[in-house]
Amino acid sequence: MIFLDNNVLIGYIFETDRWNSKACTVMECGAKKFSSDIVCKECSDIYEKIIRIIKREFGKTIRKLNNFKSLKTKKIRQFIAEFNTKEIITNFFEANSDSTIKELSNGLRKLQRDMESRCLQNLSNIREVVSIHKRDNPYKEIYQQFQADGLAEIDPVDVEIILDAHHVGLEVNGLFLISGDYNHIVSRKEVIKANTSLEDVIGLGEFSI
Repeated sequence: MIFLDNNVLIGYIFETDRWNSKACTVMECGAKKFSSDIVCKECSDIYEKIIRIIKREFGKTIRKLNNFKSLKTKKIRQFIAEFNTKEIITNFFEANSDSTIKELSNGLRKLQRDMESRCLQNLSNIREVVSIHKRDNPYKEIYQQFQADGLAEIDPVDVEIILDAHHVGLEVNGLFLISGDYNHIVSRKEVIKANTSLEDVIGLGEFSI
């Protein structure tokens, strides 16, 4: 039984995310999966933000490309060096280096649409396989532990996510929290284990079947 933090969900949705491979391993494993409405709300907000970034990066690349009479690979690579989508776009140009500028522009538009379609499908998959819970208890004593710890001031949403996982853990025996947040959550695994119903906290990078 595993409870998924939002970085697991985002990592699964976006192939450009650094956690994509590990997140896919989590989503494809046979364990029953849980999360919360708070996690999903944060995931939804991040999803919309990243989709806007993808659209912007592809749009900028196409506009830059249309300034050339022929593909200038070095200049394009320099231009997209800081893009989240740089690997995908670079691979596209390498595979289509003999194409005309018009063909490349049209190909990039199709690549963008296909990528967004895959992201949307992954989001749909999450809704099908993850059981979403809503917490109706503030668990004030546990919250106070994280006030004393300082996390409630640093990132109150992370505390809410821990409490959400605790809430599910009261209903599900042997629940593990999976998170890619090493600074705020994984680093506090002993505090979390000592004060909540969770069996353990596993860093996303260490997850294995």
